[in-house]
Formats: sequence, structure tokens, C-alpha cells
Amino acid sequence: MTKADIVNWILQNTNTKLSKKDVSRIVNAVFEEIEKEMTSATDEKKIQISGFGTFLIKKRAPKIGRNPRTKEETLIPERLGISFKPGKKLKEKIKAS
Repeated sequence: MTKADIVNWILQNTNTKLSKKDVSRIVNAVFEEIEKEMTSATDEKKIQISGFGTFLIKKRAPKIGRNPRTKEETLIPERLGISFKPGKKLKEKIKAS
């Protein structure tokens, strides 16, 4: 599903008087706000969307990686990563389908 799919779904399934351009701006603003929260995040920051799930920013420990061709080992530094935990309602809907 893309942002354009979301915009089209809103236009087709709601009784809105907004133009496609306005709905697109709203959808983009929502995703920009989520992105802003994630990029300004520190370790263990949560972004929770009720009924859907939680995005969690986690600190990943440094580790040793290997180049598969040369077998050379390199240190991969500590970094932040994103994980997603689906909400209870979403889990139940997925199990039911």
C-alpha cells in the first residue's frame, strides 16, 4: 500500500468534501510527523498508534561483521534501529484472516 492508495481510499470511503490535493497534504503531514518523531528519537523511544501497533527505537550494540568475499572482519558501530510491535487488535485480525 502506498500513500497514493491511502489518499484514494479516503476519497472513496469517506464522505469528505476535501479535494484529492488536500487529502494528500494531510496524509503527507501525518507521515512527516511520524518521521520527525522517529528521527529525533533517542534509545527506547516509542511511537504508539492505538489499535495498530507501536514503533520502537532501539539501540543496537556494536558487532563484528564480515565481508563475504574477502572474509575480512570489520566493526559495525553502535546504531539506532526501528522495530514494530503490532497491537492486539491487529494481531487478532491477522489471525482471523
